[in-house]
Amino acid sequence: MVARISLGRNILGLLHYNEEKVRQGKAKVLSAAGFGAGGTGAPIKEKHRRFKYFTDRNKRAKLNAFHVSLNFSPKDKLDDDQMRYIAQSYMEQVGFGGQPCLVYRHDDAAHPHVHIVSTNITREGKRIETHNLGKDKSEKARKQLEKELGLVKAERQQGQRLPMEPLAPIEYGKKETKAAMSNVITEVMRSYAYTSLGEFSAVLGQFNVGLIQGEEGSSMKENNGLAYAVLDSKGRRLGVPIKASALYARPTMERLQKRMERNQRTKLKGMAAMRVGVENALQHSAGKGMEHFQQELTKKGLAAQFHYSSAGEVFGLTIIDHVNRTVCKASELSRIWSGKKTAQHLGEKVLDLEMQVRPVPSKATAQESIPRQGENEKRRQGAVWKSEKSPVLSGILSVVQAMVRPESQEMAMPLDQKKKKKKRRKLS
Repeated sequence: MVARISLGRNILGLLHYNEEKVRQGKAKVLSAAGFGAGGTGAPIKEKHRRFKYFTDRNKRAKLNAFHVSLNFSPKDKLDDDQMRYIAQSYMEQVGFGGQPCLVYRHDDAAHPHVHIVSTNITREGKRIETHNLGKDKSEKARKQLEKELGLVKAERQQGQRLPMEPLAPIEYGKKETKAAMSNVITEVMRSYAYTSLGEFSAVLGQFNVGLIQGEEGSSMKENNGLAYAVLDSKGRRLGVPIKASALYARPTMERLQKRMERNQRTKLKGMAAMRVGVENALQHSAGKGMEHFQQELTKKGLAAQFHYSSAGEVFGLTIIDHVNRTVCKASELSRIWSGKKTAQHLGEKVLDLEMQVRPVPSKATAQESIPRQGENEKRRQGAVWKSEKSPVLSGILSVVQAMVRPESQEMAMPLDQKKKKKKRRKLS
């Protein structure tokens, strides 16, 4: 059994995520401790109101949402009663036995697991200490339950990433936009190993969700604001974008940066398998085009996203592993797998911007561009005005020439602007 603990400040977001899974038939509520009779089937507003009763008693606490996922091996054949007992026993052993909590069983992955939603604020308004909770209490509870129920030990699960069900792309108008986007963004945020905003955006694009940063110089860009929108099959925005702060998962720049820092190690572990898969796909797709390359990657649970400049030139390539939930630039896997080189390897025509900006001159234009003998000297001398034929022009030129002389500039300068020499004081 593998236990993952996370703290946050948005209990409503956790509720929306789990309740949406229930609505889709991918999860069920196993228990609702502290919610009274009928708590399992209560609407989301009632469940949130119950948690709010506790969190409102300590508004100074920055983190008041407590979330745990208990993940079991596919070899652990557990029914609902066993999972309910494990969740209850685990919460008691980590010091949350008296707290209201909801236990959801999820069936959206190839391994059995439960999500527990609770709060670390007590009825009296005190904050339950969570520092080193995983090391001090969670590990002991995990080992005790593994021994008691004969579960597969976490140490035996560490070497393999637990397989997950693939996400489905959003279809605009089929579901409520905000809820559909929130489910995709939340899943990508918590399960994919990305280390840059570009990589995060590339994964979202696989599910028809676009990331918006704002135009250069805009207040949104300057304040690191983010928004999200549904995309069509060609990557064009549909509907009105929604701010990150308005979504349940709150995928703001600040939260994403923290995730990206934590993803560094996880990403490195998944790159070895990606490298083998991409190399194999490239070998089978040489000269056969991008579409064939994408088909070969799909067989291995991978996907490629080429990046284009405004001129249509390929300048980047991102590889996404949907099986191990890892994403990185192709050049991180191998230096020879840049976007442009990969496109050339696949037999695609690649635009050369340098040739477009600086075309090879023809003989006629080349001769015209070579200055004739003495022409440079004339350019340095400037244009020759034949003023002797025009008395008016001659008079104007004489005035202009007089104004640009150094002595004329000095005479034209006001006396109060002339620099005065400072007299040194004599020491007495």
